[in-house]
Amino acid sequence: MRGKRQLSLNQGTSAISNNLADFLTMTRAGIGLIILSLSFVGKGAYIPVVILALVAAATDVLDGRVARKYLGKDREGKLGKHDLTVDTIFILCILAYISVSGIVVPKVLGFAWIGLAVISAFVWKLKAKVLTLFEIPTILALFAISGIYDLRLFILLIVPTTLAGVIFNWDRMWYVLRVKIPRDFSE
Repeated sequence: MRGKRQLSLNQGTSAISNNLADFLTMTRAGIGLIILSLSFVGKGAYIPVVILALVAAATDVLDGRVARKYLGKDREGKLGKHDLTVDTIFILCILAYISVSGIVVPKVLGFAWIGLAVISAFVWKLKAKVLTLFEIPTILALFAISGIYDLRLFILLIVPTTLAGVIFNWDRMWYVLRVKIPRDFSE
């Protein structure tokens, strides 16, 4: 009896570890939708939005590590091929929150960028280079906007958390900058 129970526990653990990367990716999508819904609260939701964005960034760091650990170096979860799309949507949800809330970015400018990103993504069938062309400048702009809007929160929370994420995930960031992005743009 103990052997059957142990086998059942191992199968349950295996199912969890095999789907954990996909769960983390879906969590990021869910957090993006929560942030988008906080647009209706306005500037008063800024600190919760920052915290949610940092939690989602942590899931982005972890989902790749989890997939490589449990699924193997050359494999990804079922949602792994959509990770960049989920990331881009998540980043655009943050921009939508900032635009609707009137935080530094005029609504028309924020929505014009989001519209251009969405139209371009669909015209070019979610190609990695198109998503990257919108994701990277949007991340950099959001980083700058957060520093302009609330410098104290930026220095005390956003910068240290971002630096910790960069240090923790340095090898993957280096790979993305040196290999993945150049490969995506050469296709």
